[in-house]
Amino acid sequence: MEIIELHIKNFGKFSDRHFYLNRGINIFYGENEYGKSTIYAFIKAMLFGMERGRGRAALFDEFSKYEPWENPNYYAGVMRFKSGGKTFRLERNFDRYSKKAVLLCEDDGEELSVEDGDLAMLLDGLTKKNFESTISVGQLCAKPGAELAEELHNYATNYYETGSKSLDVSNAFHKLEEKKKLLDKEKKLLYQKREKQRELLENECRYITREIDKLNKELAESKLELQERNQSLEEHYTNPNRANLETKKHPAFISISFISLGIGMLLFWLRGFLKLQTNLLFGAIAVIFSLVGLTGIVLFMFQRNKIKKKLRKPEIGENKEALLKEQIRKQKWRSAHLTEEKREKQVQYQNILEQIEEQKGPNDQEKVLQFKREAIELAEHKMNEAVQKMSGGFGGVLNRKASNVLATVTEGKYTDLLVDSDMKMALLFQGKKIPVERVSSGTIEQVYFALRMAVTDLLFEEPLPLIFDEAFAFYDDKRLKSTLKWLREQPRQVIIFTCQRREMDIERIGI
Repeated sequence: MEIIELHIKNFGKFSDRHFYLNRGINIFYGENEYGKSTIYAFIKAMLFGMERGRGRAALFDEFSKYEPWENPNYYAGVMRFKSGGKTFRLERNFDRYSKKAVLLCEDDGEELSVEDGDLAMLLDGLTKKNFESTISVGQLCAKPGAELAEELHNYATNYYETGSKSLDVSNAFHKLEEKKKLLDKEKKLLYQKREKQRELLENECRYITREIDKLNKELAESKLELQERNQSLEEHYTNPNRANLETKKHPAFISISFISLGIGMLLFWLRGFLKLQTNLLFGAIAVIFSLVGLTGIVLFMFQRNKIKKKLRKPEIGENKEALLKEQIRKQKWRSAHLTEEKREKQVQYQNILEQIEEQKGPNDQEKVLQFKREAIELAEHKMNEAVQKMSGGFGGVLNRKASNVLATVTEGKYTDLLVDSDMKMALLFQGKKIPVERVSSGTIEQVYFALRMAVTDLLFEEPLPLIFDEAFAFYDDKRLKSTLKWLREQPRQVIIFTCQRREMDIERIGI
């Protein structure tokens, strides 16, 4: 790919400005506030579009930063470029109301679709993410990051496994991670549900315990009342008053009364038989015995009726016995009922204890989720082993390419660069392995430059432009000359943004 023209219709401080680029090295020179960063942002926006942030983020995003100074509603530009031997025109409107992207082949008039991925195909799969970690190098941003390591792992695995870049191993890892997060979330919900259920069971257990204690108390009271009723019944059977009353049913003086009455009647008979009517003494004695006998009989009948009335009273008679027996029967039934209820509560209590014990460990659903998570972890492990294996072979290619670049830009001082799968780098110098962190900052910059160029060469078959935004500010003149010399010899377009004249002077002289 080679950018031919940038037509900034309305973007940031620029309005209706044309910039024409060549195939080799293109330098945008200017002091601060010249607009170099605006041109750089315009190139990135044309290639990948630009979305407006939401909420407070919208105040500080690139969309707001580069809104046109005049007529903000007209926010647009055009980029013309060559790719695959053809010339294309890419036109974008960025404003929120008329946002659109049009891609047209100028050679045959064919209109392509940005939304359907035609532009991404022309860019050889270049995305905004790997754009900023490969072909675009900014000041203090030359050091490769995690994104670059991820892209290399993805490329290595795909290339050596399938011979193409069509697979996305990195995305597969991300999807597995997302799946693990979903499983963990589901496991957490199940755990919380189980803990809540266990808490409810424990509360129910405490309630049943209180019910059992209450039943024990009622059983004790019922037992005490039953003992009292039995004791009352025994006392009823052994009541001395009742015995005395029973003995008074046939008092001894009744016999005397009948004897006296009999003597009186006999005396009256003898008086008539013996014709002693004139004997007053004999008659008086007969009357006395008769009166005593009749009086005794009358008193006996009166006393017997009185005793019968007393025996008929409930507290003394048969009604009291029946009442006590009925109370005892009811109390026994109540005790049996309380005992059965207590037994049921105890059984319920034991069942709840068993359920609480079951709630302490993961249930079947949680075990299934854990099994799935372990399966995902195993898949990740196997995939990682494959990545490491493929990256091992890929690492040799990357190291050779990066070492060749480094040997050129350091003019043969460092010829061997070793890069592991985590982007940790070391130099072989005079037979010793030296971590990159131990060399000078200028050499470190050259190491990062060499690695980025090697990665770009590996990742993209299409010779995409290399963009440097104040990337050489910390290079000394010697390093800058050797680096520009290497860039000049590459079949790629180079775009340099700088506030120093050194790059222009070196290129003008052609050193």
